[in-house]
Amino acid sequence: MSYTVSEIAKGMGARLLCGDATRTVSKWTFSSKEGDADTMFVPMKGERVDAHDFIADAYAHGIRVTTTERGEIVPGTPEMTYLVVDDARASWQKLGAYWRLQHAAVPMIAVTGSVGKTTTKELTATALAPMGKVLRTGGNKNGQLGVPQMMAELSDDTDAAVIEMGMSLPGEMGRIAAVAMPTHAAITNIGVSHIGNLGSQEAIRREKLAIVNHLQEGGILFVNGDDPLLAVLCPDCPDYAGTEDILMYEETRSRFATLTVKAYGAAEWCTYRYKDEVLSEEGAAFVCEGPFGKVAVSLPVAGHHNVSNATLAIAVATTFGVAPEASAEALCGYRPMAMRGGREELPGGIILLDDTYNASPDSMKSGLSVLCATKAKRRIAMLGDMFELGDHSEAAHRSVGACVAELPVDILLAIGEASEAMAEEATARAAEHGRKLSVYSFRTKEEGQEKLFSLLRSDDAVLLKGSRGMGLDTVAKALRER
Repeated sequence: MSYTVSEIAKGMGARLLCGDATRTVSKWTFSSKEGDADTMFVPMKGERVDAHDFIADAYAHGIRVTTTERGEIVPGTPEMTYLVVDDARASWQKLGAYWRLQHAAVPMIAVTGSVGKTTTKELTATALAPMGKVLRTGGNKNGQLGVPQMMAELSDDTDAAVIEMGMSLPGEMGRIAAVAMPTHAAITNIGVSHIGNLGSQEAIRREKLAIVNHLQEGGILFVNGDDPLLAVLCPDCPDYAGTEDILMYEETRSRFATLTVKAYGAAEWCTYRYKDEVLSEEGAAFVCEGPFGKVAVSLPVAGHHNVSNATLAIAVATTFGVAPEASAEALCGYRPMAMRGGREELPGGIILLDDTYNASPDSMKSGLSVLCATKAKRRIAMLGDMFELGDHSEAAHRSVGACVAELPVDILLAIGEASEAMAEEATARAAEHGRKLSVYSFRTKEEGQEKLFSLLRSDDAVLLKGSRGMGLDTVAKALRER
């Protein structure tokens, strides 16, 4: 979608300082080194760097429209159009909300959770595909800057939207929700990701629940009934005791009084249930039950967690009016995104599970379960540090180490300082269970890669997983090129 500078100024509440108000742009950047004449630069003030210092650099890279909080023209930018704003971040989010309101009739499901947001978003968009044109969050556009970018992609022919929402700090989710104003929302789970910033799982739940703060009239919140911290929010749950004792923002609590909460999961009380689950190394099959009746589902991706995610996808699709058979058929063609645990067969009979995009204790354990469902002579897990766990870091890494020891993993390569606790726990637990487990611990991925390559044999299966900053995707790349 293209927008004129004058329309952007209206949406932002900005003032035209100089330049051409009729100029159009269709792309947005927060980096001075990315863009062209069709791009608007939105410089932000950071803790260490103020991007306003790079407006001239943006101009040198071909950008011709920028916002500014300084209210001044930078020398050497004669053809630049300037929009004056008081707060670039707030104005950018205001613009995102403006774009959303232009297409308020588009049904939108906002997806959040500690683990599996992206996969669930992709599965849901796939199940909604029979509706027509479905907008889905691309790349990492799931935060305070990315969600407004997604609102810019709404158009008159958008039939539905699936927007991923992530957060790591208090207050973030509410600000993002105010931009997207979803018609429906879903929370996949409450884990310990970002617990270092938020303090407790109850505080994480409070932040995730803020996804409903701007839910449109008649909105529905889908919650994972298999997660105890979410199940108790659903009136159908046997443990439901109201929400008065649940930690929530007041804005969230008032919104809860007007919305409908529906659960998906294995329990009989869930509105949407999965049953008769059959897992294999290449996929998963199950039966999904709901108000629509029953439908058989066959997924081309492995793991119990994907059965749960797909159940939510069908719940959303059927709520949006897609026939259950049509959504199930669409899910048969689902393909996982890169670095999200997809199964690859490499030369020499080696199977690679590249799940290097990110990691948390729960997703680590899910990845390990997929590895152990893979037919192989030996199963090797190369696991890196998990970030943003604060004081919970050692316990979280030890819990993963214990999981490794209890599963039929043959070799563990623990990468990073925090993962030393994982290696220690795996070694101790394996000894307690009297099982053979080879454990290696390295501070760097380069050392780990060298050891991995020296160990590899034909018909091995390898899982690579760690937080994004560990960069284990380079090990996956090296394996493919080996």
